Amino acid sequence: MDKHGSQKPYIRFHTPEQLQCYLERAGTAEISFRAYPTSGEPETYNYSSREKAVSRESDGRSFDSLDDFTCYAFQCDIEGYANTEYVDLEVLN
Repeated sequence: MDKHGSQKPYIRFHTPEQLQCYLERAGTAEISFRAYPTSGEPETYNYSSREKAVSRESDGRSFDSLDDFTCYAFQCDIEGYANTEYVDLEVLN
């Protein structure tokens, strides 16, 4: 078990751009994943590569764009600068 309490491996992203590139390269995949910010609680999301959309599993909220999602995950300020060092992503499917 790792520091996140999971048996699955995770991928660490240090910038919003890294996370966005990872999702954009998913091809036609539908990805379920859990994002662990450096502070705060992890959240589970679903990514549809066909729609290029991310939705939060808990309430079904869809982000307007991948940029909006990555800024949310990295707790970006109004100017788009990340306020967290990294986000760990655990692919669930």
